[in-house]
Amino acid sequence: MASTVQPSPSNETIPSIGKDTNYETYSLIWLDASIYSEENLDTQEKLRLSINYLRTFDKLDECEKYIRSVSSEDRIVLIISDHFSQQLIPNIHFFRQVSSVYIYCANKEFHQQWGKQYSKIQGVYNQLNELINRIQFDQSGRRSHEADEALSIFTFGSNNNQEESTTGLDGRFLQSQLLLTCLLNMETTETDKNEFISQCREIHKTNLEQLKIVDDFGKTYAPEHSLWWYTRSAFVYRLLNKALRIQNIDLLFLLRFYIRDIEKQLSNRRYKSCIRVYRGQFMSKEELNVLKDSIGKLISVNSFLSTSSKYEVASLYSGSFATDDTLEKVLFEIDADPNQIGVKPFADISEISCFKEEDEILMMVGSVFRLNKIYLGDDKIWHIEMTLCSDNVLQTTFDYMKKRYDSMNNKLLLFANVLIDLANFDDAEKYLHRLLKELLSCPADIPKCLHALGKVSCEKGNYDLSLDYFGKALEILRESQPNDYRIAHIHNSIGEVYQNKGDIEKALESYKEALKIFRQTVPDDHKSIAWCYNNLGIIYEKQKNYSKARGYLLKALSIKKKVLPAKHSCLGNTYNNLGNVYYYLHEYDQALEKYQLTYEIFKDCVTPRHPSMARILKNIGVIYEVKKNFIGAKKNYEKALKIREKILSSTHPDLIEIKKDIERVSAKIE
Repeated sequence: MASTVQPSPSNETIPSIGKDTNYETYSLIWLDASIYSEENLDTQEKLRLSINYLRTFDKLDECEKYIRSVSSEDRIVLIISDHFSQQLIPNIHFFRQVSSVYIYCANKEFHQQWGKQYSKIQGVYNQLNELINRIQFDQSGRRSHEADEALSIFTFGSNNNQEESTTGLDGRFLQSQLLLTCLLNMETTETDKNEFISQCREIHKTNLEQLKIVDDFGKTYAPEHSLWWYTRSAFVYRLLNKALRIQNIDLLFLLRFYIRDIEKQLSNRRYKSCIRVYRGQFMSKEELNVLKDSIGKLISVNSFLSTSSKYEVASLYSGSFATDDTLEKVLFEIDADPNQIGVKPFADISEISCFKEEDEILMMVGSVFRLNKIYLGDDKIWHIEMTLCSDNVLQTTFDYMKKRYDSMNNKLLLFANVLIDLANFDDAEKYLHRLLKELLSCPADIPKCLHALGKVSCEKGNYDLSLDYFGKALEILRESQPNDYRIAHIHNSIGEVYQNKGDIEKALESYKEALKIFRQTVPDDHKSIAWCYNNLGIIYEKQKNYSKARGYLLKALSIKKKVLPAKHSCLGNTYNNLGNVYYYLHEYDQALEKYQLTYEIFKDCVTPRHPSMARILKNIGVIYEVKKNFIGAKKNYEKALKIREKILSSTHPDLIEIKKDIERVSAKIE
């Protein structure tokens, strides 16, 4: 190749708890030069009755750095001494994660006067007991209605006709629903509950009051009490809400028994007639604008949704604890018909709630709504009108993916494969190793487990380890089931590893062997045959036999269009590989068209952090670069970099390559 670097596209081939992690939404931060005095240490214990996670600082710069590092979806309650208050508060007041500020000082009047300009300052105190009581009171109010807590909302395009299928699924939503379905269908035992309780004791080990509640849960919990525990706003409620929001795999795995118990209780108590429910909420302007842009579309909330049948209760909550004048007051108004086929359960839980006066209606996690209207009322509250609707509009793609997973009898193996599809490779690897130990007494699934470990290792760039896993799986199958079609799948996976290692001849040999076996075991129009055609097309493209490559890829595409949903990632893979062929034929417009088709498919069926998204973004960047649209190229390269930084090691070739791409195109812009 010439001395100038020519960009090349990417091919597409087919629980433990940390010690210093906040597992709840709220954290308490205390900045005081005398933070380690005996009086303050005693106060810290009392404060943790309200908020378990406490971080203390005696240096301003360290405290500010930590506040900046906290997610904007978490919430910080800050106590600050008079010594630091005027220096820190102006710097952090407008951060979304900062919920409330309390000043502890000697001169109340002075700090009350200058603090009037900062709406998040909830009070100025010179007595620790008064400070403790105020924080406990305020936190109790926040817990009871969740108005300031972030909602994890997925939005996805759809026609207004509810009978028609979606035109723009959100891959994160689809995968989160699969993960939830998987968790709900996994077997649980008393051991699982005990493991969860053990981890809770570890999380709350220095909080004696919370430990008492954890012990009470361990002794008295029963499935029929799940909703009572949820409304109690105890540790289990707080852990569950954040685990769902951030998809904390370890905690969700341990909490699967509890999620299933809540679902069963909601189904048993299912509301019998149509109802309008309300929920008060604070939102940033950015969050509200996302919803404004989604009018007429479907949205889903990735948590249990607490609402009230009383308008006045919800509207009160949308106005209470308004500590941030940059936030918008929002009132969700939701029409729900329990008789509509396919809607997730919701129930009136006021009879068993700790807050009976709220007339609480609880909606199942993952419920789908159509966003009908948003308007600013005379009450200066944004009203968001929605309708609970069936998720049948998602069923074609969802059912196909679920059918694929349902073929796995071992639910832990199923769980690990869902994690692989979510690009959570470290978590998948951890649970696969756990499964491998369990399978010693049930060896039939060991080859499947080894195959999955091989796929994870391949995605992480550990190619030799990947080949080792695949080799062991092959050895077991050849000895026990020499005619098993899974042997062909493993040969295909081995071919992908050799392809990534640059050993094209060995890759071709493996793909041909896989195709030979599949032709003996499945029909000619089977998806596995298409998989082989796809991979053979890649190899012939590598060998610069572009005519043969295009032929195999078109045959793969023809089969996939017949047997796969329109928004399936495997279709995207083949469009991507056809784009590569057109790229090497210098037909750049054709290549860009295929890459953009791939991107539109991947947006709807894979998570934003999946390696496939990084590959297609890079490929689109390549076309922009050769067409001398250097700004467009850099934009796509940078998006690919963000994904790869999240899932790859710093030495992975793909990460090094994309950084070089950005450096090269940046130089061309200058």
